[in-house]
Amino acid sequence: MGQRLSEVTITTLLDHRMFGLVNEDFGEGLAPVGHGDGAWVTAGRSEILIVTPFDNQEAVLRLEEWDGEPGPEPEDSCGPWQDDVVTVSMDCFGNGGTIGLNQISAGGADTGFSLSQPGRYHVRLARRNGEAFARARTAVFARFDPARREWDALEDALKAIDVREEYLVRFWRVADGPRG
Repeated sequence: MGQRLSEVTITTLLDHRMFGLVNEDFGEGLAPVGHGDGAWVTAGRSEILIVTPFDNQEAVLRLEEWDGEPGPEPEDSCGPWQDDVVTVSMDCFGNGGTIGLNQISAGGADTGFSLSQPGRYHVRLARRNGEAFARARTAVFARFDPARREWDALEDALKAIDVREEYLVRFWRVADGPRG
């Protein structure tokens, strides 16, 4: 099992039910390499698109670099990671190995996360708390009558939900194969 080299935790906007991660030094657009119908992760050569059931909400995003394959996703007080963990590959070349955030119509954002060296990386993605967030959101909507037009109160109640969907994204270099 590898050792974690670095980690960054930020929030991201879920816009149009998605967000993306891109190697800022090498982005060429997504070349879909999906994982079946209804896949929540699509990987291109230097980008990853993550699909979510939520729109116009914030989610927690944790990016980690490892020196080898990490062990299972960590158990903590924030709830279990879902079983649909996905591993893809991504090229991270260029000077800084900077991983940027594509928040769709909100645009790009700096994650503050860079990989330590260029190369091809395995990327394992896990998510959690989506169902708990959906239940909390449904309960908020059930308390409001659209005919009363209490939009500010509804917005405040949605912002007060104390659970957020979370994503854990772990990078580790693909071992160099034999050269021929």
